[in-house]
Amino acid sequence: MEHILPFASQHGLLPAGGLILCAVSGGPDSVALLHFLKTQGFSVAAAHFDHHLRPTSGRDRAFVEALCRDWGVPCYIGEGEDLAAAPGNLEENARRARYAFLERTAAQVGAARIATAHNANDNLETVLLHLTRGCGLQGLQGILPRRGILVRPMLHTTRRAIEAYLAQEGLEFMLDETNGDDHFARNRLRHQVIPVLETLNPRAVEAAARMTDRLREDFARLGPWTPPAPQVDLPPVEPRVVAVGETVDTPLWRLTTRPARCPDAPPTPSAFYLKPLGPLALRPRQTGDFLHPPFRTGKTVKKWMIEAKVPRQERAATPVLTAGETLAAVAGIGPQRDCLAAPGEDAVFVTWARRPI
Repeated sequence: MEHILPFASQHGLLPAGGLILCAVSGGPDSVALLHFLKTQGFSVAAAHFDHHLRPTSGRDRAFVEALCRDWGVPCYIGEGEDLAAAPGNLEENARRARYAFLERTAAQVGAARIATAHNANDNLETVLLHLTRGCGLQGLQGILPRRGILVRPMLHTTRRAIEAYLAQEGLEFMLDETNGDDHFARNRLRHQVIPVLETLNPRAVEAAARMTDRLREDFARLGPWTPPAPQVDLPPVEPRVVAVGETVDTPLWRLTTRPARCPDAPPTPSAFYLKPLGPLALRPRQTGDFLHPPFRTGKTVKKWMIEAKVPRQERAATPVLTAGETLAAVAGIGPQRDCLAAPGEDAVFVTWARRPI
């Protein structure tokens, strides 16, 4: 656990003042994170979301509530409502409900950060999943240390180090029985693939953490020009209507649309399925444009561009896609979550591709 504070300091994850809301499932990783932050003197509260998807979910909730009482930590509970009956991908619906609860709770209690217990092993699993699906530099960055107030301070901490800390401190925790089910792709990677990688390099997990750090730095610095290169004045996006089935080129981006039936698969920033909300059109960003992508907090498009390190000279040339009167997506950043079609619905399949300058 010695990596947590240096990593947090490097990325500005854990402010000395202000409340940190820890997402606590009751599992080993989140129990270790809550205990570590509390013993390090941070002001902490716990947030537990009961999905009601497993028979043992009530047991986990009771464990977290008792743990927080014993440690004198405020505990906030959220509950999933009919997630199993909701249309769409169950795992994604549960994730969306959980993060929405965390965001609401953080706003209600005035938390400066929401901390989740994603660790270095989770990061490697994510990179491997992205590789199997095909990805570029963005996907190889793995789990990001921070998105808005959401932080992951344990991304350089291995599961082995967490288990050692739990044993050293005599901490109890709950185990999710579905973690042993290799029907799930992430579990197959955890149980079958990563052990093979560790026979090649016993510190493969740490090596992946260093790699993703370097790739994040590269991604933040890379642009269409290197520092010796000349500056290019890009024209703003010209507003225009987009017919479904049409491919449209702008100076920076190629937009492709076609009618489709939405599959049971999660959206990505560059490929997603929109509800048929009205005529499609492209335009440049306007003051006050607001985007709430899936699984992330909502903020103005200007803030998204700053956070994504879109060069100032590219911002007016970065197209916004509208559907009827609704902002539906922003090139390079992602779709509006409320505009996404549910699996099985008629939809418009949208892809963005960066064009060479």
